Amino acid sequence: DAWLMGRPVHDFPTSNDATVRLTSSGRHIVIPLDLAKSGAPTGVETAHGESEHPTPLQPNDEATHPCDDSPPRQRSVSTHVVMTMAGSAVLILALVWGIRLHDKTAWRALGAPLAGAWTFANDGVAGKAQSVGRFNTGSMIGPGSSVAVTLTSGGTRWAGGMEIFEDDLHWTFVAISPRQHEIDVERFPAGTVNTFFAGSTVSAGKPVRLAVILTDKALRIFCGGIPAGTVLHRWDIERGRLVLRVGSPGDELHPPTGGDALFTALHVAGALTSLPPTTVTEVPRRLRPSATYTLIADNIDDQLDILLDGRRLATAGYREKIGPLEINRFLTRGQHTLTMRLFNRKWSAAYGIRLEENGVDIWNKRCGNVRSDHAACDALETRLGMVKQLDFTFRAH
Repeated sequence: DAWLMGRPVHDFPTSNDATVRLTSSGRHIVIPLDLAKSGAPTGVETAHGESEHPTPLQPNDEATHPCDDSPPRQRSVSTHVVMTMAGSAVLILALVWGIRLHDKTAWRALGAPLAGAWTFANDGVAGKAQSVGRFNTGSMIGPGSSVAVTLTSGGTRWAGGMEIFEDDLHWTFVAISPRQHEIDVERFPAGTVNTFFAGSTVSAGKPVRLAVILTDKALRIFCGGIPAGTVLHRWDIERGRLVLRVGSPGDELHPPTGGDALFTALHVAGALTSLPPTTVTEVPRRLRPSATYTLIADNIDDQLDILLDGRRLATAGYREKIGPLEINRFLTRGQHTLTMRLFNRKWSAAYGIRLEENGVDIWNKRCGNVRSDHAACDALETRLGMVKQLDFTFRAH
């Protein structure tokens, strides 16, 4: 259940006291190949997508990699190993079943891998990626934080910058565009781009000091100590992990364009010690309502976020579907508020959301039809960003 909800999955102890970490990103599941091996755990992605280094095997280690086609050594197969492999098979089958359920309900596992080719040089870090490469700075920022870094960009249109990263579907990216001599701010899923002309201050191969200050309502940007512009926040990520990033904004959805940059003299002031929970958590059974509450969302164009009492319950993208999903395990008896946030990235928008209590609709809202008729949603026009928010308050019995 925790894995399906995108929360970090606790370590699973094996019978030989080794541990294996399982994690999910928005796009793939990491299943260690040597899951059943009797030896040290291998390096796999952590719940935050960062790579852990494997414990090296000693030359006399009996364990071999499952893909190793070299002649096997003489060794006995004990009942212990057989039981471990059988348990692993059951676990993998459970994961496969979970992947099917994940796809059926359009759950979005939160947390994309922080990837890319990164090297440490000149008291900084250099990144190069054909698509998107992120480097976790280890800092969490929000209103009251400020960040500055000296950035030497490559010659691509989008070379690199700083990102406030909540998950793979919600982020704000402040990027250097050397060919256009610009600083661009892209927000996702808002789909909007703010462009600030920086002149010759920003060009390929030229170091520039890029700084951002977060307030309760705005993101202020400075280039070489000179104010470059301000972006007002209405629905974007205001707090999250700070990552350095190379690659083009939108590479997650479009063909990759690549990028490279060198980051030095990173300075973070007012870093947060922790981030408030952004997703719902299960409640004890004794506190849950006896009535059955089922959520269904479809007809989605372009992205729909569903919040329960201000925390994300589910997210789905274009033409995906959420549910039917029983949400009792997230509810206590009493009053709750469901919030639907609809984001449009281009052209037009449509949505459909329904909440049932014991099989009877208590909330049913729909507008337009994906790819066929948006007339009922004409009021949304072609605006970008969050174009619709609906709130529904109900009492769980």
